[in-house]
Amino acid sequence: MKICKVNSLPLKEVIENLASCMNVEYYQSCGEYYLEIPSKLGKGQIRGINFDNGFGIIIYQCQFLEDVRIDFTVTDIHPIKYIYSLKGPIQHRFANENSIHEIKQNTCAIVASENTSGHVISFKKNMAIEIISLEINREEFLQNTYCEISGIAKELRELYKDVKANKTFYHEGFYGLGFKTLFADISKYENQKLIRKFYLESISLQIFVKQLVLFEDDQLNESDKTILRINELQRVEQISIYIEENLDQDLSITKLSQLTALNPNKLQKAFKYLYNSTVNEYITNIRLENSCKLLKDRELLVSEVALRVGISNYSYFSKIFKQKYKISPSDFKSLKI
Repeated sequence: MKICKVNSLPLKEVIENLASCMNVEYYQSCGEYYLEIPSKLGKGQIRGINFDNGFGIIIYQCQFLEDVRIDFTVTDIHPIKYIYSLKGPIQHRFANENSIHEIKQNTCAIVASENTSGHVISFKKNMAIEIISLEINREEFLQNTYCEISGIAKELRELYKDVKANKTFYHEGFYGLGFKTLFADISKYENQKLIRKFYLESISLQIFVKQLVLFEDDQLNESDKTILRINELQRVEQISIYIEENLDQDLSITKLSQLTALNPNKLQKAFKYLYNSTVNEYITNIRLENSCKLLKDRELLVSEVALRVGISNYSYFSKIFKQKYKISPSDFKSLKI
């Protein structure tokens, strides 16, 4: 295992320490520092930049040929970290604890160590990794926060005010769809130095704001949550297969909500995102598409086709079929296709 020790807090020096450990040069572009992973160790980049508002970002886009561990060991109060795994899991533990947290793909972990204890982050060999870590300097953040923070969630309010790092803090959960869009463009403007610097600063602020809202949503009962998480899209993709295979069953929103464990509001959001339609529009469209296939079977009556796709009212079936295809189901069936 390759072990790199980072004994500085400014991200310039973090990159410098990592470059020294990996025996490579590091580079600077308008305040953003970066290094290229040496071929003998793997491939990719690690980048870091600090901003005047107490925020900073480290971006890990890499794949190592051996297990790699980074020990953040500086004997000072460490920043609060918002660690987002866009690709591949990493492991995290507090330097003064043995408990290991696996930060899985599409999740965010908010971590803060106590006193001057640091963090240990581990990367598994041959695993493509993309991690964004928002670093928040507690003291600088409070100095630059002109608005009251009393209105935010109690746990976060206490965390930001804990400038002496009296407590550890760990919170983990899947991040929302809004983060996916935000992270997709993280590499923009690499050749436009000043624009990229301000762009990354705006990204850091957007991450911070979205995480405030997401954390508060995390505290709600499942039925009251409104933010759609990345992992929840997979449930909707699975339920779309269920719909196609069970067109003659109960496909009410209530039933589908039970099957997906998503409240109706989030279920509708997911269908709009994935299929650009409401749940009912999607089901109706699938029913009509399948009815076209069944109508080609000369042995089936039109009324039987309607029942097989889950529509018991023949008049209604005929009406919506004609609206979509500009021909009645009876006339469609008589076509020689």
